[in-house]
Amino acid sequence: MSDFALNIPKNHYEDWQLDAAHKHLKNFDIEEHNLVDVLHFFQDTYGYIDKALIPLLAKFFNLSKAEVHGVISFYHDFRDTKPASYILKICQAESCQAMGSRALTAELKAALKIDFHETSKLADITLEPVYCLGNCSCSPNLMINTKIISRLTSEKLNQILTNLREVQDD
Repeated sequence: MSDFALNIPKNHYEDWQLDAAHKHLKNFDIEEHNLVDVLHFFQDTYGYIDKALIPLLAKFFNLSKAEVHGVISFYHDFRDTKPASYILKICQAESCQAMGSRALTAELKAALKIDFHETSKLADITLEPVYCLGNCSCSPNLMINTKIISRLTSEKLNQILTNLREVQDD
């Protein structure tokens, strides 16, 4: 077995609880510029931004629900559903495309039977696009949770998927 997936811990998120969200907010200042930091905190904690959080944040920051929703929808990294234990982000930037990421993306979608922003029923994997991982000299790139895999090939991709499935079967 390759080491592509063995050293990558699964994502573990807390279950969404409105009461806990109220308590978490007490750790933040009500300055409007903190909204993005607070959203990142909640996504890191729960894996996504629950819709019930929007009115809570609007009241906390003295903003409209539309303003809070606008910030959430503007940033592509914010999710409104809980992701899988493994989040695969495949780079779609020009450098990675020039080195074959489009074909690798198609392979990944076919193997998992999903599109971007979906979770596979075959494996506990969510697929997302990313538009630069800052590793262009080693294109194409894939990020699994927080680990970047560089110089991705079809063979590496198949081994990664095999390993992720094996790890989940353990």
